[in-house]
Amino acid sequence: MTTRNQRMQTGRIAPLILTLAFAGSLAFGQVTAIRGKILDPEKKPLANVTVTILDSSTGAKFVVKSNKSGSFMRYGIPPATYKVTMELEGYFPLEFPIQVEFGDNKENEFTLEKIPPKISEDPDLAEAMKYLQESNYEKAIEFFQKGAAKFPQSVEIFYNLGVSYLRLGRVDEAISSLEKAVSLKPDLLEPYYALGECYFTKGDSEKALATFKKALEIQPDNGKVYYNLGIVYYKKDMTDEAISHFEQAKRLSPDFSSAWYQLGLAYIKKGDFPRAVENLEKFLTLEPNSPEIGAVRKMIEELKKQIK
Repeated sequence: MTTRNQRMQTGRIAPLILTLAFAGSLAFGQVTAIRGKILDPEKKPLANVTVTILDSSTGAKFVVKSNKSGSFMRYGIPPATYKVTMELEGYFPLEFPIQVEFGDNKENEFTLEKIPPKISEDPDLAEAMKYLQESNYEKAIEFFQKGAAKFPQSVEIFYNLGVSYLRLGRVDEAISSLEKAVSLKPDLLEPYYALGECYFTKGDSEKALATFKKALEIQPDNGKVYYNLGIVYYKKDMTDEAISHFEQAKRLSPDFSSAWYQLGLAYIKKGDFPRAVENLEKFLTLEPNSPEIGAVRKMIEELKKQIK
C-alpha cells in the first residue's frame, strides 16, 4: 500500500489516491479498516482531529476522531473510493480521495499544517499599539518585540518598534528596526521619514539628507518631507537651500504652520526681515493658541523696528 500526503490549498483537493488496508481475515467478514496517525509539522501527535470518510456515490459517511497519540481507526469500511477530510481548529483542513481495498494493514501518517495567526488579531500587537498611543514606549517596545518574533516579515511592526525606540532616544536601536522595515518594503515612505529623523538626531546630516531625498523619490509631493530637508539644510547653514525647501513645503501644505515659522527664521538668518515678518504673521493666524505666540509677537515687533 502506498500513500502520498498533500495539504489542500485554496479550496482545491490534492490529487491524492491512497489504498487502505484490509484488517482481519476473510472469516471476519471481509471487513476493511481505515487507520492512520495525524501529526503537526513538528511531528507531534494531534488529538481530537475530526476525520470524515464519505462515499459520494452512496452517501455513506463515517466520522471518527484521533486519540491523544494522534491515531484513528474505523472498522467496517466496505471497499470503495472515499473522500476523506481531516479537520482541527487552528489547522488547515486536509482533504483527499482515498481508495479502500484489501492489502497491508499499515498505519499511514498525515500532517496538518497550522494556520498562521492573523496579525490584526494578535493580542501582543494590540497591547503594543495601545501602549504606543499612550506614549508608554517602554511597554510598547516589549510587546512589539514579541510581535516581531511571531511576524518577522511585518514592516508595520518594525516601523512602530523603530518609532518607539526613537521616542525614547534609543537612536541606534531605532535605526536598526527602521532599516529592517525599509528592507522589507523599500517603497514605503514612513520608515524613511523616521530614519531620516534618527540620522538628524545623531548629527549625521549627510545621511539624513540622503534618507529624506529617498522619501521624496517615493512621494515627491509630500510637504513634510520638503520641510525636513529644509530643517537639515538650515542646521548646515545652507540658508538658501533651506528657504527653497520651506517654500516648497508651504506650497504643498499651506496649513502646515511649522513651515511658515521655520521659513520666517530662515529669512531672519538671511537678513530679509519683511519676508520674515510675513511668514511669522501667517504662523500666528494658523496657530493662534500656540505656546510660542508671545515670543513670536515680540520677534515680529523687533523685526518691524529694524525694517523702519
